[in-house]
Amino acid sequence: MEKILARLSLREKIGQMLMFDFRKWQNSDEDKQSNYYVMSEEVRGMIRKHKLGNVILFAENFENVEQVTRLNAEFQASVENDIPMLIGVDQEGGRVVRMSHGCSLPGNMALATSGSEENAYTAGLITGKELAAVGINVDFAPSVDINNNPNNPVINVRSFSSDQNITASYGTAMTKGLQAAGVAATAKHFPGHGNTNVDSHTGLPAIYSTYDELMNFEIVPFADAIKNDCMMIMSGHIQFPNIESASVISKQDKKPMTLPATLSKVFLTDILRDKLGFKGVLITDSMQMQAVSSHIGSEQANILAINAGVDILLMCTSLRSLKDDEKLGALIDNIVNAVEDGRIPMSRIDESVMRVLNVKKALGLFDAPKTSVEEKIAAALKEVGCEANRAAERLLCTEGVTVLNNNGVLPVSTEGKKTAVFAAYANKVNAFKLALNRLYAEGKLSQVDYTAYIYSNKKELDDEAKALVDSSDNIIIETETEANMAHSNWYISFPRAVCDYAKSVGKKVVVVSAFMPYDAGIYRDADGLVLCYCSKPVPGAVVADINSTLAYGANIPAAFEVVLGKAKAKGRLTVDIPEMDANGKFDTTSVVYPLGSGMDLN
Repeated sequence: MEKILARLSLREKIGQMLMFDFRKWQNSDEDKQSNYYVMSEEVRGMIRKHKLGNVILFAENFENVEQVTRLNAEFQASVENDIPMLIGVDQEGGRVVRMSHGCSLPGNMALATSGSEENAYTAGLITGKELAAVGINVDFAPSVDINNNPNNPVINVRSFSSDQNITASYGTAMTKGLQAAGVAATAKHFPGHGNTNVDSHTGLPAIYSTYDELMNFEIVPFADAIKNDCMMIMSGHIQFPNIESASVISKQDKKPMTLPATLSKVFLTDILRDKLGFKGVLITDSMQMQAVSSHIGSEQANILAINAGVDILLMCTSLRSLKDDEKLGALIDNIVNAVEDGRIPMSRIDESVMRVLNVKKALGLFDAPKTSVEEKIAAALKEVGCEANRAAERLLCTEGVTVLNNNGVLPVSTEGKKTAVFAAYANKVNAFKLALNRLYAEGKLSQVDYTAYIYSNKKELDDEAKALVDSSDNIIIETETEANMAHSNWYISFPRAVCDYAKSVGKKVVVVSAFMPYDAGIYRDADGLVLCYCSKPVPGAVVADINSTLAYGANIPAAFEVVLGKAKAKGRLTVDIPEMDANGKFDTTSVVYPLGSGMDLN
């Protein structure tokens, strides 16, 4: 790698330290932007002109398996200096999935509730195999943020647990699975985004931990990832005012602001490199997120990040057409000028480029077998969403389902009975339909007489809902409680009203909490209370074809199978469920369901 580094120009080196997305593109002969599915000669030219060395994909890049495999092959063929690209994606599983086809898997919290680190390894392995099959070599996962703040709007079920040791062990297991499949894992968001109530996409969060508190809590999963050879770490745009004293003037309010971790040498060099011994690639979270972009200009932010110890700047500008070529050139010129005038030491550039090259070597990218695009596509079609992966996905989702209450109502008996299913959206009714169709096909269930009611944006019970409760033997309610847990929100007020009415007429109720587990306290009087930790939907095409390779939310169908008594739940809470008032405020000193709660079913 030293020989490769020695032959690179400064601009080529900087190209290795940049990663951009081309999720949307507007060619010069087109009148609007569209999803970027096919390599454009304009993009190819931009990559070659500016020596860009890496790319990140989003949902807008995934149309189908054949298309994305071909696109990634074209990305690799676009480089002219014989240095393969890192091609990354946020494929965490559960709530955060970019691929249009293949397995979504349960997501972190559902994996940890299963009580099996092997499940986390398996999820990482399947994810890695499917990503590698289509030509992706970096996964921006796992999130090893510790979700000890129930009001966290951005991490929540993306976290394994509120416990640092559970988070560490499951994060490391997933890391090992991903890297066993030949995909670099990325522990994020260093030094921890769990104890925040602000989303760094839209604002600048702060955590007031002391150094010792940080090292004994938020840092623990990252330290474990480093000990177990995690190849990459992603920094978070989070302030730690009690640890970092340096500040810059915010362009938003013209006042001094503490440097967020992404721009902090204290965090990225002193702690991450020197204290924890991380030798892999450090990549920023998107530099266009409001936590950075609304406070610090891109020129200053990029220089600060590099000097702090960052190896790759992620999405430090938006590229959507050739009109952005000049903007990209100016961004690179700014870094070149900073090196040439001594604001960034050349040694700082060289050490980062060497790390990037070493990760590319470790992934085998320089020695990748020469196979045709058609051969790559054929192999990808065999792997992505294959029968074995789907079976594992279904089992992992089922084992993560957590049963908190069972007052003689679970499993629900449907034989000769009428069942009412209240769901937030039609695509969650699809989840019930998918569960039924799979069980029908396997001969595990006879036809169920059910009626679905979709309550999206309805706050109060209407006559139709009351009549459905009155005429039904089984009442099943799917809830999708979001981060704002004020009880006046429709996604709480309506299902709560169904529970109250059903009880008033002597009916038992089963609640399936599909998203934030912290709503469990709202439904503690439910006769059956089941949690599945991910509200990702099921498209109609999957209901029609249960063997479809389309990606879909596998958690809710698994929960319905548990409710119907056709699958075994093993889940135990990995967070405390605290008391909550009607305004959605938590009293963390009063715990309704403690970490570890849950019961086996079937």
